Amino acid sequence: MKKRYENDFDSFDPHCKIQADRRRHCALHCLHQFDVPLALADLAEEVAVREHDTPITEISAEEVKRIYMSLYHDHIPKLKDASVVHYDQERDVVALSENRAQLAQHLQSLTYNGSIT
Repeated sequence: MKKRYENDFDSFDPHCKIQADRRRHCALHCLHQFDVPLALADLAEEVAVREHDTPITEISAEEVKRIYMSLYHDHIPKLKDASVVHYDQERDVVALSENRAQLAQHLQSLTYNGSIT
């Protein structure tokens, strides 16, 4: 049986598993920055731009698709299970959960200059 705090966003801190992965960290920053629900394809493009530190026009469609698939199969489900994001699979849209204010505090407490650290 899982302990309550393992999936409880109230216990979220910058060192937990959710922030441990660079791609999840980047996706959360994108969602926080835009502060509106994003199509997963748009989120994948934003993550690609930040990961490669280059305009989207210089990133191959295959790379964006690889990032999309990684978000879809691995990262978004983990963020959803931790109640950090909402994912509407039918519309393929991701949004921060109601805990966005708490997430913002944690994101701001980390040093982040727009690139993946």
